[in-house]
Amino acid sequence: MCYRNGYGHRCECCGMEKTNKELTAEEKSMVRAVLHFLDIWGDMIEAVKYDENGMEPFMVAFTPGEQMKVIPKDKAEEYLPCFGEDDVIELAPDTDFVISYDRQLLFKVGDQKYLDGPALIYAVDEEGEVLSLSVADIYEIQEMLERRTLLVTEDGDEMPVLSLN
Repeated sequence: MCYRNGYGHRCECCGMEKTNKELTAEEKSMVRAVLHFLDIWGDMIEAVKYDENGMEPFMVAFTPGEQMKVIPKDKAEEYLPCFGEDDVIELAPDTDFVISYDRQLLFKVGDQKYLDGPALIYAVDEEGEVLSLSVADIYEIQEMLERRTLLVTEDGDEMPVLSLN
């Protein structure tokens, strides 16, 4: 097989061997960006489960300072243990979705409310049933999280928080 034709590692006709090409810094950066993108979409696709009635609802799980995740509703309690029992549920800022969080992780500075722990963001119908998010919904939530995630300083330490108002 001839290396020049791309079929082997050593060319029998000329003796050349294949050498691996080193990636440039720009190419490495692009590879990392693509892998990060595929990782996020892989999580989203993995979160989608189908049953006899169609797609199971899924929601966005977020902790300030970390990458958001898309999780199925049946994993909500693993991410937010008080979900459905003792959680605060209110409208998420700048959206038509609801946000659910543990009230013990909320703190106020003046009139401003900040969340420094995990939260779930999802859609609900008129009866309060959780609905599946579309890709456009996830994108809207991601934009809101980017706008509202801030660094606050407390006792000289900076920590990421989500501004709720």
